[in-house]
Amino acid sequence: MPPLRPGALPDWPIPFDQRFELDWGDPAVSRRVLREHLDQSHDGASRRLHVVERHVRRLLRLMPAAPAEVLDAGCGPGLYAVRLARLGYEVTAVDVGDAVLRHARALARDARVPLTVRRADLRSLPYREEFDCVLLVYYILEAFRRTQQATVLRRLAAALRPGGRLVAELRVRPDQPPGRLSAWEYVPFSILGDRRHLLLTDATYDDQAHTYVLREVAVLDDGVRVQQTTGAFTPLEDVVPLFARAGLQVSAIYDGWTRYRATGLSASLLVVADKPDGPARRGVSGRSAPRSRAAR
Repeated sequence: MPPLRPGALPDWPIPFDQRFELDWGDPAVSRRVLREHLDQSHDGASRRLHVVERHVRRLLRLMPAAPAEVLDAGCGPGLYAVRLARLGYEVTAVDVGDAVLRHARALARDARVPLTVRRADLRSLPYREEFDCVLLVYYILEAFRRTQQATVLRRLAAALRPGGRLVAELRVRPDQPPGRLSAWEYVPFSILGDRRHLLLTDATYDDQAHTYVLREVAVLDDGVRVQQTTGAFTPLEDVVPLFARAGLQVSAIYDGWTRYRATGLSASLLVVADKPDGPARRGVSGRSAPRSRAAR
């Protein structure tokens, strides 16, 4: 986005304001986001590697057994996908950012594991009944408007074979109280720039609308740049109906990555949902879908 005048900004961030909403497919954004993905000092883009390893161990209890065919939807730099491929899964990883996809390919090449990497928008996935399992990790669904979330889930359900499983991570609320939090700091770089600048942040949470907006304003020597990300959260009581509209049956909702069932106090959820079995069919690989391990 070209520099603009501070006076052009609304006083309060507007959810899904297309003038400022982060374009994950923009080459410069993808390159800068990759830098954050790989930063081992925080879990703000991808998780740190030791967290990813723990998550993969949890996923193995919820996914069909290898060599199931897995779609990692919104794969980022491939940290989960490559680990699963190393464990014998046949993984296809999709995202909209070219830089993160290049990193996923390089990571798989260095690990000497097969990994199919494709650029794709989750709202228009081309796959139909090709996968035994779909993963949607790290709050990806909330980045879409509520009217689009059901569309995304339907696309993911269409990519599953009958009897296939979707494991999705959702956020119920952010780590801040309702209202607005503002801050500023000097940073060496950010998603908005590659040199030192002043970064102003506004984070607003509307607990009635279940909507969170993080707006960042970079004050650079050639002007001001702005980007924001919006999260449209799904309350716990709305999860089962949302997934049902996509033709998926929720079998378990966990309190985050724990083995405990979600409650009204849960801040994030791990949702396990299955596509009902239809008439006996065989997948494109010529074998029946593996039987899922019991969720526990």
